Amino acid sequence: MENDTTSRSWAHERSRGVMIRSLVIHISRRPSWQDKESQVLSVWKLLTKNVAVICFLLVFMTAGFVNPAMAQIEKLGLLRIKAEYPIQVPRSYVFQVNVTMEYAFRDYFEISAAVYEGARGTLSHQLWESKPERLADVGERTYIVQLKSPAQEGQWLLTSYAFFYNASSPGYFTDQERGPGFIEMRIKVADNAKLTLRTPHGNMAVSVDGIGFTTDQNGVLVRELEVLTRHSVEVPRNVSMTEGWRAVFRSWNGTDHENPKTLLIGTDLLLTVDYQDEFRLDVVSDVTQVSGAGWYQAGEVANFSAPLLVPQQGVGGLVGIRWRFTGWSGDIESTANSESVVMDHPYRVVANWVIDYEQLYYLTIGAAVLVVGAVAAFVGRRMTKKPSEEKAAPLVRTYCMFCGANIDPDARFCSKCGKAQVSSG
Repeated sequence: MENDTTSRSWAHERSRGVMIRSLVIHISRRPSWQDKESQVLSVWKLLTKNVAVICFLLVFMTAGFVNPAMAQIEKLGLLRIKAEYPIQVPRSYVFQVNVTMEYAFRDYFEISAAVYEGARGTLSHQLWESKPERLADVGERTYIVQLKSPAQEGQWLLTSYAFFYNASSPGYFTDQERGPGFIEMRIKVADNAKLTLRTPHGNMAVSVDGIGFTTDQNGVLVRELEVLTRHSVEVPRNVSMTEGWRAVFRSWNGTDHENPKTLLIGTDLLLTVDYQDEFRLDVVSDVTQVSGAGWYQAGEVANFSAPLLVPQQGVGGLVGIRWRFTGWSGDIESTANSESVVMDHPYRVVANWVIDYEQLYYLTIGAAVLVVGAVAAFVGRRMTKKPSEEKAAPLVRTYCMFCGANIDPDARFCSKCGKAQVSSG
């Protein structure tokens, strides 16, 4: 603490002065300067008579005896200061600094806050000072300080202090235990700040305040913007890189998902545009019942599959003709109907099919069996009906057409009258 050093230096000088003046006065009172032996004895007697005083002075000078002012300072527990201030301001601009003092006292002390231009210890140009207050116990004081920046651009160094007052002069703590009672504030004075936009790929479109730009081949764009003014930045939500590869906007600096983004430039700013690479899986098939095609994030596992059998559309499906899956070709070759792939680039797979007549074959055989069975059943029924019908037929009787006598069916002449018979069939 600077106040401690000042008090101890003053005490050292005063003690040495008292001892030297005593020796000079005593020696000057000797009656004769020619007697060297008497002079030495006189000095020795003076020193031996004041041994206690000399020891006291030695202890005082080496250990730094605490005077009443120092004893009062020991009652100070802590006195610290902190400040909130902008990193950059325009030229000749009025801005605000929040200064807060934290204190802990065992007794009442008078304290105040101040802001000076320059580094710590440069107290020639004061910009602001609070009214002194007598405070005790534990607490804090916050001050809103209005400052005006210089008219020239450059680095502006300010220091804020938390002063305490003792009997001699104001002081402040420089150690970390009870302080620090100061804080240096480095403020950049400039009308513009650099906005740096960084994209994951080069030559990407970017809009700043409605004006279109393109990043360089490294994906970097730098623009000078007016500080403490609101600006807007925007990037495309989807960027087509190549066939089957696109970049999808995610965030600014990994946290802000607003696009377009409105921001207040306070100093040089870096905005990293986070894009997520996505790759497309194309599943080509003459049969529509395949699944898995679409966009996937880089590194994501894509699953695709096809049914083993699919009925044909139209009449073929009605008679049992089907498509049979035989395997995958293209970027992935496999005979399994369900497969997966890690999407590290675009993929194209083709589902291969053949016509399956197996069901139609079995249907045809079944139909033939049914027809044959029906025909056999019909013929069997006909064969079983003929004997019964012949057995049940009534006997045919014939008569003579002249005399009416009974004659055999095959007889040509009547046995009774002898006349020839004409067939009745």
